[in-house]
Amino acid sequence: MIGTFLTALPQRAVISMTGADARGFLQRVITHGPEGVCEGRALFSALLTPQGKILADFMLFDDGEGGLYVDAPASETDTLLKRFTLYRMRADARIEPRSDLAVIAAQGSPIEALKTVALSASPDPRAVVLGWRAIAPAGGPVTDRATYNAARIAAGVPEFGVDSDAALAFSTDVNHDPLYGNDYKQGCFVGQEVASRMHRKGGVRKRTLRIQGDGLAQGAPLSIGEIPVGIITSTAGTSALALIRTDRLQNGFEAGLPLMAGHRKVIVMDDLT
Repeated sequence: MIGTFLTALPQRAVISMTGADARGFLQRVITHGPEGVCEGRALFSALLTPQGKILADFMLFDDGEGGLYVDAPASETDTLLKRFTLYRMRADARIEPRSDLAVIAAQGSPIEALKTVALSASPDPRAVVLGWRAIAPAGGPVTDRATYNAARIAAGVPEFGVDSDAALAFSTDVNHDPLYGNDYKQGCFVGQEVASRMHRKGGVRKRTLRIQGDGLAQGAPLSIGEIPVGIITSTAGTSALALIRTDRLQNGFEAGLPLMAGHRKVIVMDDLT
């Protein structure tokens, strides 16, 4: 991409964590980090239910003073504040929403532009092709979000609140493992037993896959033969993401059947192996 594209993401909110134990207590709670978060390096992570389903996913940024900024879905701010406060117990950590801050997505050659506005910035930890992500003072421009949406769909990156909702999906359903959202070696975290078991057993039955076709619509069902296999979760022109039962899809392909959205044939862009 030539030039720079910056846009505030109003569907995201910022939570700050400060205090001597702001990072320490999280290490036993979330799926990745905060160890490793530093200037110029954010991490993608999530908070799970004890049953292994996603309450919310988010990104962790260094605040430059030993604490963290949490780039989270705005719809889940209250839930995260309550859960983080619960898990904090007696740790020295202050957790608060920051309505004075906003999340910015940046593509192109954004470094110099980000330096003028960002309090903390990092390459997007989920996929290099998504460019940069930053925390900045609120009030910046909300430009053409369609560019950001198209980029994340092309990269196969689901977005919480669009492609999944709270406590309905497992990490593997929305590709947290290939997007560096889980660290299965970091020790205990909430929901780890279920998440680790699903990771170890292989052959995950549900995945969010990239598809292409005409007339794609969010919420449209997908089928192969007479068998329902999934649903389209977000779209950008002729591209989309869909949550799909990969075992049913593979069986259909082996039988020589096409994937269909209504009466239209759909092409799967991801390898099922």
